Amino acid sequence: METLWYLNMNNLFLVNIFFIGQMILLGLFYYSISKINVQKKFVKISLVLALAVLTIQFVNTPKEFLKFNLFEITLTSLLIVVFALIHFYNMLTENKTYYYASMGIIIYLLSSTVLFIIGNLTSTLNSDVKYISWMVNAFLNVVYYLFILYEWKVSFSPKRSLQV
Repeated sequence: METLWYLNMNNLFLVNIFFIGQMILLGLFYYSISKINVQKKFVKISLVLALAVLTIQFVNTPKEFLKFNLFEITLTSLLIVVFALIHFYNMLTENKTYYYASMGIIIYLLSSTVLFIIGNLTSTLNSDVKYISWMVNAFLNVVYYLFILYEWKVSFSPKRSLQV
């Protein structure tokens, strides 16, 4: 992204591709770990509908793909949060698989969505005030990755057995 910025080229389309890719990949993740067919159908239909809505938006107004698209960010992020909340609901009666990853996803995506919306409103303010939301987002991103790292450690690191 920085290379395009240094070349004075618009790089916001990469953000839009990222959010769409994130929605698809995390949607497929929650689809794969869901055991209830109705929930699997919900995830699949939601992903298809969201992609259709975004495709219609980008076809009708192609300039939206080259801008900071708050509608896309909100739609893709909140859809993933809904999938994670459904997974939390399932964990009430099942074992706690991917608990920390889902917790990190919910915390980060909810707060970053709010920060993106606020950040768009604060873009006309003083530079110091404007960058506070980006610093908070960067901090939350680190917290998100720490949740994922801890999930990886808990779920996939080899378990040591006590040998007597």
